[in-house]
Amino acid sequence: MSVENLRQWRGTAESLAAQLRRTIPELGLSVAPPTVRTIRLWRSKRLLTQSPSRDFAFRQILEALATAVLLMKGWTLAAIGELLPSLPDDVIAAQVSAEAAGRPVSWVGAAESAMRTARVASHRRNLEDAAEEAVVLLAQGILRQYDRVLNDEIVRQDDGLPSELQAAMCRFGRLYIEEGTEDRAACVHDVLDRARYALGTDAWGIALLQKTTFRFAQAVLIDPIFKVPTPDCSTIANMAGSFGEDNLLEFRFHTRLREAAERCGRLRDQAYTAIRELLGRRSLITEREFASWLVDNRLTPLQQSLLEEFFQPVPELWLIDGRANRCGNCGSLMRPHFDKERFPDGRCPIRQCTGKYPPLVGERLDPMLGLHVAKPQILMYWTGPAIDELAIYDDARRGGLEAELYPETDLCDVAIGGRVLGIDAKSFSSPVSLALRLNRGIGGLVNYRRRIVAIGDELIDLNPDFIATLRSCLDKRGDSGTLEIMSVSSVIDMLRSGKHAQKA
Repeated sequence: MSVENLRQWRGTAESLAAQLRRTIPELGLSVAPPTVRTIRLWRSKRLLTQSPSRDFAFRQILEALATAVLLMKGWTLAAIGELLPSLPDDVIAAQVSAEAAGRPVSWVGAAESAMRTARVASHRRNLEDAAEEAVVLLAQGILRQYDRVLNDEIVRQDDGLPSELQAAMCRFGRLYIEEGTEDRAACVHDVLDRARYALGTDAWGIALLQKTTFRFAQAVLIDPIFKVPTPDCSTIANMAGSFGEDNLLEFRFHTRLREAAERCGRLRDQAYTAIRELLGRRSLITEREFASWLVDNRLTPLQQSLLEEFFQPVPELWLIDGRANRCGNCGSLMRPHFDKERFPDGRCPIRQCTGKYPPLVGERLDPMLGLHVAKPQILMYWTGPAIDELAIYDDARRGGLEAELYPETDLCDVAIGGRVLGIDAKSFSSPVSLALRLNRGIGGLVNYRRRIVAIGDELIDLNPDFIATLRSCLDKRGDSGTLEIMSVSSVIDMLRSGKHAQKA
């Protein structure tokens, strides 16, 4: 007879007394089975813990057996009450089995061992909490520091650093020291430089962050090309709910864009869509192209504000052989690359583009044409994600579907059939970060009967478990539980086949 056979047992005090009368002889224990009255006394003295269902269960069988044995050995009820809570089920079961077999048993030693194990587990949990806190604080600190950089402030290693950044550095320093390695978090410049790499890589060199259980292991906080905070950074910074939306970069640019669109009065929705589409298709634009676009979209009054808010002149440093190379895939400005043998014409800086297509020069533009390129933040938040958004929209239009791009001032990325189907394309590198974002709210998708989140195929190629991980992290009880998660290519195939209309 083994107590392991009773793991699924449930019952009342009367049932427990009856079970103990059978179990004690079967185990060969030389103790008297407790009565129902004794069992209720033991529970009142907290020798038997309260199970979640209020009925008795496997844990209470073990506690009753241990109490009976220890009372026979001369222990007081008070001493037993202090001992048992420190012992996990497996330890009590092993001790009871040893008593039944007549082997030497040290309940005090078992308690000390269990307490050491518990301390180790508690310490590990504290470190895991510290690691997650460090990442959240670092994300918040990066956003605050970037706000200062935008105001032409220099990053200095002094008390003027954002408090979140200082606290993050302290926590990362603790993680290094706990692992017995050199503290690599003492210099803010080193920490910010390292934030360009995924947290679970050797660039950070923290074993705890490299564990499969660490949910932000894939997150990158600063884009390695544009040197701006990533969407992962913004989401992680807000996960605690104590970091204001006003400080988020994407929110800031959305606000500016909405304000510009609002100046168009009743045409604000069309203006918003036109500007977002421009930034997606023509993030590198000549003055002539821009003037023609303004006339076509009746947005000439916004000329100066659009250029100042969303574009910057192309610097000479980004020219290649005296020309600005326009990417033949996404239309953005290609940048000079250190590996000139592989990329003699430069390389597109848009991650979503390079993940899908080989380098291709579309045009070699004369800088005398008056060239402007979208700001790094725009390239990160809008131009890159627009590759998938426009691919879905363009394919739907070619198929004769009633498709809208950024409808009603961005309720979603692409709407099909009015409010029938809403599609949002997401390009987060971490599925956990994306889930946190969606669990806080699904935005304008809530207005559609069918709601789809489309994930870039290149992200799935890099992480085949991306969609499965994302689905598992979504809150099934909230609006995020109503989302369908699909790859961009699957969404396009669905629209081509007409199956979207059947389900809707």
